[in-house]
Amino acid sequence: MKKLLSVLLPAAVLTGVVAPKIAGIQLESSIDEIVTAANKNSAYTVEVKNMDSSWFSTQTTFLISMDLNAFSDVSDTPELEPFSVEVDFSASHGPFRFGEHAGFGWLGWTLEVAGDQLREHLVWAEQTPFYLVHGNMNALGSYYYNDSITPFTTDIEDHKAQLTFSGFQGKGQYQDGQLTYHGGADSLTVTSELRDVNVERLTMDMTMPSSLKAIFESAFYDSDTKINFGAVRLNDSEQNENIDIADLYVKASTEFNQEKQQGNIQVAYGSKKVEIADFHGEDLALEIELANISQEFLKSYQDFANSVNTLPAEDAGAKAMEFMSANLLSLVGGEPQVNITSLRGTFPQGSFNSNLHASLVGISALPEQSLDRTFWLSHALVDGKLSGDKALIEFMAVQVMKVQLKNNPQTQGMSEEQLEQVAAQQVPTILESLEQQGLLVSTNDSYSSNISLKDSEFKVNEKPIQLPL
Repeated sequence: MKKLLSVLLPAAVLTGVVAPKIAGIQLESSIDEIVTAANKNSAYTVEVKNMDSSWFSTQTTFLISMDLNAFSDVSDTPELEPFSVEVDFSASHGPFRFGEHAGFGWLGWTLEVAGDQLREHLVWAEQTPFYLVHGNMNALGSYYYNDSITPFTTDIEDHKAQLTFSGFQGKGQYQDGQLTYHGGADSLTVTSELRDVNVERLTMDMTMPSSLKAIFESAFYDSDTKINFGAVRLNDSEQNENIDIADLYVKASTEFNQEKQQGNIQVAYGSKKVEIADFHGEDLALEIELANISQEFLKSYQDFANSVNTLPAEDAGAKAMEFMSANLLSLVGGEPQVNITSLRGTFPQGSFNSNLHASLVGISALPEQSLDRTFWLSHALVDGKLSGDKALIEFMAVQVMKVQLKNNPQTQGMSEEQLEQVAAQQVPTILESLEQQGLLVSTNDSYSSNISLKDSEFKVNEKPIQLPL
């Protein structure tokens, strides 16, 4: 027993003394790698202002500077001042940690954004950082962290309104090569004399089986993200109008095929229920997919986008043409797709659903004239369908007809009731005409239409349609 203790005790002491230095060296190396990767994006820069790494701890201050003009696509907007913020990072090296990050594990750390420069516009509690993260790396190498944005208020002077934010709390972990995160806020409200906006139960969920370094360095990586607003309410006393939206969401996911070096992007927008005056809709959704996108092209585009930010506006167009000439084949040669996987909704009159799939196929070389429509049509593949309940399609057709009648000089003097009557009389004739032409298929309770484009031939319900070329 004494022999065993004589071996274990020195080993434990050695681990407790030597391991913190090793952990500190690895931390410093990781910081350098992340900063280098982050600085490859010219829209922002990350600078290590100072770093003090001792045997048992590390303190670092980062300066993150952002060129806000790089995030704007509008050329005639006023020039925005660069924005900079200091981020303080402190860590204790394990495996035996003491002080602020006391515990057992390889690393305990805190990241803090005091945000003092924001106090010119926002009001929150004194001696409280604007953003705070506490993290821990256990003995098995897994990371766990909690973050928060402090509650704050601000006056919106231009609109004589006040914004109040309840604060945000989140927690995440990086384990077995996968990052997961969940966060939420109770409410965000904007109040004024004329209208109030109230957003409740904001949540964000994210899964990424990638490291932070890989995310910075790769054009594509696997990820799933969902942002949900439990309830959104707008009360407009000036217009005497209320808007109520339940479960408004945005979903985004990315996939990367390592073998093909291509990525897919899916984005979905939707809501469980929307009520605006007499309008009532449920299960409203738009789901879009970009598939077979070349990572080579996307990386080249990112480099181009970063470089064009520094060019005079008059030179940007020519540089864009040069970029497309040099890189377009890497995109279209991979048979990219743009798909509307679902556009749907349910209303008192019924429901509808539609989809559209479009791709470019069989391209091994670009045409001599980049805008050669005959070439692009010969390689285009399109397939789509629209279907809906008869009552809803007829109702929507009446609304479209009413808009056309309002813009017609011969009917501009008509009342709303008269427009409704005229439209209701004409719509059945128009729909019947479309059926006779084979452009619309009717059943007892629904209408549908299928479109396709293949080998430069466009069809509606298998009926060839001459394209206006």
